[in-house]
Amino acid sequence: MIELPSLSDATLVRVSRQGGIAYVPGRAAPRDIDLRACPEDVRRDVCQALQQAAPLATGEAEPGGDQRYFRIEIWFVDDTATVRFQVPETRAPEPLLRLWKGL
Repeated sequence: MIELPSLSDATLVRVSRQGGIAYVPGRAAPRDIDLRACPEDVRRDVCQALQQAAPLATGEAEPGGDQRYFRIEIWFVDDTATVRFQVPETRAPEPLLRLWKGL
């Protein structure tokens, strides 16, 4: 579990899906969301997904070769406060799954 700082200064979110037995490049490619350029309703949905996923975060060690997980990275205005965490796909909240599928 991690505690997110305020997302009001967040500028970029990168979501990638990693792990699993079969590697499919198109499905594993990181997807970036520029929070400075997206509409307010999209920003709100992204922040909601991150806030629901953060309590489910695991440590930095990979969870195992047969388990997929989402790796989330958040950049902030000052570029020094990057937050990174990962959430097992089996425990991912619905807003995070919708975000991934919609990107």
